Amino acid sequence: MMRSMYSGVSGLKNHQTRMDVIGNNIANVNTIGFKKSRVVFKDSLYQSLRGASRATDARGGTNPMAIGLGMTISSIDQIHTAAPTTFTNKATDLAIDGNGYFVVQNGGEIFYSRAGNFDFDEWGYFVNTSNGFRVMGWMADETGFIDTVKAPQAIDISAFRTVEPHATTQVRFSGNLNSNITVNSGWDSANNAAVAFDPDNDSPVGGESVITSKDVYDALGNKQTVYFCFFKAYTDSETDGDGNVVLKDAQWFCDVSLDPEFSGALAVYDPDNPAEISGDTVRISGDSLFSFAPDGYFNGTSQVNLSIDRSAYNTVPIDFTIDFSALTQWESKSTAWAEYQDGYTMGNLTSFTIGQDGIIQGVYDNGTVMDLARVALANFQNPSGLIQVGNSLFQVSNNSGDAMIGAPGDQGMGALIPSSLEMSNVDLSEEFTDMIVTQRGFQANSRIITTSDEMLQELVNLKR
Repeated sequence: MMRSMYSGVSGLKNHQTRMDVIGNNIANVNTIGFKKSRVVFKDSLYQSLRGASRATDARGGTNPMAIGLGMTISSIDQIHTAAPTTFTNKATDLAIDGNGYFVVQNGGEIFYSRAGNFDFDEWGYFVNTSNGFRVMGWMADETGFIDTVKAPQAIDISAFRTVEPHATTQVRFSGNLNSNITVNSGWDSANNAAVAFDPDNDSPVGGESVITSKDVYDALGNKQTVYFCFFKAYTDSETDGDGNVVLKDAQWFCDVSLDPEFSGALAVYDPDNPAEISGDTVRISGDSLFSFAPDGYFNGTSQVNLSIDRSAYNTVPIDFTIDFSALTQWESKSTAWAEYQDGYTMGNLTSFTIGQDGIIQGVYDNGTVMDLARVALANFQNPSGLIQVGNSLFQVSNNSGDAMIGAPGDQGMGALIPSSLEMSNVDLSEEFTDMIVTQRGFQANSRIITTSDEMLQELVNLKR
């Protein structure tokens, strides 16, 4: 008679535990990065009344008989399914689209979390705002390269609050030069007539020019504007049958100067002796240096080396190369321009962005954008084996497996969703249904106890 009462007690006790878990799930329905749990029951030990017997030639076998002693908890499982994300419009908030956990550090302890409510503290560390634990990742070196093979470290951008000046070393052109541009020539002032253009001495006459400019920087961050003039000119002539001079052999040229009027002495570019353009106009002549193939693509010298004297600013010259290889010569409007140069003045960090690949880029007031760091993610063979330690944090256990560290989007890791947070994976409809089932189970087990008590009362009342 007492066994049924204790079975009912086990049912009450364990359904109460299940209700505790359901209550915790519902309480955390709006907790970012929260992973719900579930309770799985199993039947408990059995008291054997009779064992099984084998069948014989004379009679059949008999089944065992046993009375169960109630139920107990089989497991409380963590459900690490993904949850919806919510847009927060805060640049440092991050959510993970797929597998992985953020890695955070508190002193020597490592924790893992799906909650991406991060920010930078006063020291420049990237931390979670809940308790200031430092987010782990990889820092960029002085060239901006991020090595994700080495061990991650706490992300610290304090060394990147300012960026030192960088002298220009490369200028790159793109765009088109109109193949039907009006062609220039030289000029014979004595005869007041156009003549073949002399690349070593003449200024272009009678045609069109395409003029553009680009700012470059010296080692101290001082800016210098460089001007470029593209034009076509006839470099040869012949006499026709009527005795008229006919100009021919049109070639492209590019004059480079610090003066928008392209005044000063003319120096023809020599590939073996890079020219200084501080006081001269340097002419990059056509033919093999600045020419185009019949299909309109550039086939001259891909890089031209030039230098600008900066002794007046007590610094070294600006030695840079000009890359014309992306230019074309087609029948279209001239759009040639210097699309890129790699120099800049000193800059202060004004803002930052975080990409889906976890790379944190700093935006500086000098227009420079630099890679600063990359957020690391961790994955586990058995995420359900992680230990819950509160604050939406987990730690490694003996059954979770070791953390596999990788960058977002690599090695099976999910990509990041910037300016978003992952919500709780609690489904209220499911929890309320489980709550009803749990309540009914609790009621049914309480009836076992009351009914058993009534039976004991009847037994006591047999003798009055």
